[in-house]
Amino acid sequence: MPANLKHPLSTLLLCFTLLSFAPATSHAENFSTTNLQLLYGTNFHDNYYGNNTSNGKMTTLTLEHFSTWSYGDNYFFVDFLSGNFLDFAGAPTGSRSRIYSEWAPRLSFSALSGQNLSAGIFKDLFLAGQLNRDGEGFHAELIGLGADLTIPGFNLLSINLYLRKDNFNSQTWQTTGVWSVPLGTWLSFEGFIDIYGSDNNGTEISTQPQLLLNLGNLADQDFDNLLVGIEWDYHHNRNLNSSVVQGMMKWIW
Repeated sequence: MPANLKHPLSTLLLCFTLLSFAPATSHAENFSTTNLQLLYGTNFHDNYYGNNTSNGKMTTLTLEHFSTWSYGDNYFFVDFLSGNFLDFAGAPTGSRSRIYSEWAPRLSFSALSGQNLSAGIFKDLFLAGQLNRDGEGFHAELIGLGADLTIPGFNLLSINLYLRKDNFNSQTWQTTGVWSVPLGTWLSFEGFIDIYGSDNNGTEISTQPQLLLNLGNLADQDFDNLLVGIEWDYHHNRNLNSSVVQGMMKWIW
């Protein structure tokens, strides 16, 4: 890893580690949500990301978590993928399972400085990091700046700009956007988009928008933690245009 990326990232991770050992009263968790998602699609032929199966069928079980604390927030997810996987050249790997995970912690400049730094549409600014891993040896490390925005109609709109280094490409930039938009009381539109550079594939665009129906709210019942809907898994670069619509179920607790 280049020195100009390694040292800031190491410093950032050290800060997170030291702060995690601070007294509980100084970083009490303010908000926490965890969910389990079950997804199924039938057109997976993405050999660049490894989501490539002989019949196009793939099942994904996702554990996702987000929480805030006094110094910032934490987000992570783990994907457990199941299918008849093929390698980059299209040959069977002999494996029916894969795993992929991301951890994206952020430190709030408002919390660290003890001052409210909100201005206009900018709710807060963050020092942002990200670690991406899969079970086949891929890894990516990112460090940069993030901002939460206050925009009418959005429950959440977050933009992060990273310096990115993975084990297949030279150092580059990545922009990540995350959003959540309520559509009435029982429908929501949410997801993320990643845009970053690569050595051989041009600009990489990866996004997973979700349209989700809250069954409890729709039926006017007391529960609101079971959602069903669709997710569009889209990955585009110079040599690939992968598009899969998946059915999904999401359980929140």
